[in-house]
Amino acid sequence: MATILRCTLFALVLLQWGCASRLGDFTLLSSKTVEISRVDLKKVSYNRGIEGSDGRFWFLFIPFGNAPSLEQAVDAALENGNGDFMTSAVIHRTSWTVILFSWESYAVTGDVASSLDKGSRDIEGTPGKFEPIPKY
Repeated sequence: MATILRCTLFALVLLQWGCASRLGDFTLLSSKTVEISRVDLKKVSYNRGIEGSDGRFWFLFIPFGNAPSLEQAVDAALENGNGDFMTSAVIHRTSWTVILFSWESYAVTGDVASSLDKGSRDIEGTPGKFEPIPKY
């Protein structure tokens, strides 16, 4: 009886695993079209430590939902922070399996701001006139 219990326990341990990895650190990150040259990064107000994620659940090797997307995770973070770009962004990927259940996801954490917020210049030429960087 003890041998069967040990073998069953050993089999259950072999059927569970997980992995988490840090995919990268980004100074500036966005999945939207942003005119970043009009933003003064020192004057814009940030929502700090905002997180967004996208994941998918599996049961018996059958996926429920679409494959997790890094773009969807970034979009979720931007929506949570009411902005259109992130600074100091960190991206993680996580996956785990316990017997018949699995999970995989992307998570993005960073400081979110809006390019239309204070600290942004008007490209059309009113106060804070847009001036391109001179050529070298």
